[in-house]
Amino acid sequence: MTEKAKKLSNEPINPVYDDEGKLIGNYLTKREYFAGLAMAGSISIGFAEYDLIAMDAVGYADALLEELSKTE
Repeated sequence: MTEKAKKLSNEPINPVYDDEGKLIGNYLTKREYFAGLAMAGSISIGFAEYDLIAMDAVGYADALLEELSKTE
């Protein structure tokens, strides 16, 4: 994964900042969120190999972040 994609992957999906610009709270990262969406899709069509679903979901998330980093 490129450095640009790594940086993008660690950004929170819905950040909230205080008056000084400091991030408040704990949030899912974009990578975690995208992987969760990929897992939900795989589970909804009946895949049952949970460890494979998790590995594939992270791979899909990384591929999406890599592609998104090319356009930002």
